[in-house]
Amino acid sequence: MDQRIIYGGIGSIVKYLGILMVVPLLVAVWYGDRTITPFIVTTWLIPLGITIICGIILEKRLGTVGVIKRREGFAIVGLGWLAVALFGSLPYIFSATLGPIDAFFESMSGFTTTGSTVMLELEQIDRSILFWRSFSQWIGGMGVIILFIAILPTFGIAGSQLFDREFPGPMAERIRPRVQVTARMLWSIYVLLTGAEIVLLYFLAHMPPFHAFCTALSTMPTGGFSPLSANIGGYNNQTADFIIMLFMFLGGMNFILHYSLIRKPERVIANREFQVYCAFIFAAIAIIVTDLYIHGYYASFFQAFRYGGFQAISFMTTTGFTTANFDAWSHLSKIILLSLMFVGGCGGSTGGSIKVIRVYVLLKYVGQRIRQILYPHAIFVLKSGKKPISDDIIQGIAAFIFSYFLLFVLCSILLTAIGFDILSAASAVAATLGNVGPGFGLVAADYAVVPVIGKIILSFCMWIGRLELFTVLVLLTPAFWKG
Repeated sequence: MDQRIIYGGIGSIVKYLGILMVVPLLVAVWYGDRTITPFIVTTWLIPLGITIICGIILEKRLGTVGVIKRREGFAIVGLGWLAVALFGSLPYIFSATLGPIDAFFESMSGFTTTGSTVMLELEQIDRSILFWRSFSQWIGGMGVIILFIAILPTFGIAGSQLFDREFPGPMAERIRPRVQVTARMLWSIYVLLTGAEIVLLYFLAHMPPFHAFCTALSTMPTGGFSPLSANIGGYNNQTADFIIMLFMFLGGMNFILHYSLIRKPERVIANREFQVYCAFIFAAIAIIVTDLYIHGYYASFFQAFRYGGFQAISFMTTTGFTTANFDAWSHLSKIILLSLMFVGGCGGSTGGSIKVIRVYVLLKYVGQRIRQILYPHAIFVLKSGKKPISDDIIQGIAAFIFSYFLLFVLCSILLTAIGFDILSAASAVAATLGNVGPGFGLVAADYAVVPVIGKIILSFCMWIGRLELFTVLVLLTPAFWKG
């Protein structure tokens, strides 16, 4: 393993992250945050300079350009995401908005599209900082590494080693054989959908431009950050609620299907994972809405659908936007929402958690094992639609799900050890490991009450959850660094 290649790759990522900080800097100038010159210098120019300089040092002085092999790919992706969260926290620190640990937590939550926040009274925060929160989610949604594969020729050479480590899902999928072309097309679709949501929120929902931008930048990556302390519910805008529901649903779809929707729409309807994805969402909506209406949480069935349906889609897609105090709902509705945290969106989507395709394949595998017991001499081939699923994929899915729940249990135990009740601890871990955002109990609204050690644990959950466990677990193996 060539460590100089790793330094070079991470340096390129950090350098271009610094360049991207120009965008919120321009927002600060446009809106005149505080006293323009001192604020821009302290909050944006200094972090921007530190980030770019550190990136150049890693890339040019310590690093080198070379062939990115398997081990280097794991290290660049895993450590690259950690570096992005670290340098992305600098604006929060230099603006005196948050302390170092809180800033790292908020930054990690942003780039991993988790949406768990420690920031309170958002209406008092500078607009450029609020924009950076949403912008960091948008960058992280389709993937920091995939963005640089799309635009940097250096990463394009061996991009497949990085693409397969970051693009979520158990089965590698591409639109085109060349990974750089696939990355560009995925980002093109992502940009178009984000732009469409901005237009609809502004013209149909009459949302102010700044809020329309921030909301769209957090919706498509299924992130969940909002410029308002009351989240989406603070707008009390029915039209906006339904527009956001639509785009959360689209964000939870496999982005390869968005491409198919343009070329061959019939493939989307025939896709088995998409069918299961819809079945989960519609079933959850039906149960929650009926429960809320029958027990009188809302005066009309339409209101129950508006708020219950919104939360069901938000939790299923791991977006984490909120329009109601779901923590006060019945136990049935809350257990459905908690269950959706573990399912997540489709493979290849911006959603987090286990993913629909893994749940579907595991359920089919259980059914196959039952049939094998009944008919021991029969030969069964496990398929997703018409595609056979190899034993390697099944074993990988089983290992992933076992590891996922093992981490969930261990981290929940750690949180209870520092004083959390069971519901708050379990939901906090489920929400951060699945990149969902809000939990129940103490963390239903924000994570400000979590002690420092708890924020470090949950930051680890966000990092390892976004990279689908094994990319990080490999880095924690001593044998990886000895090879």
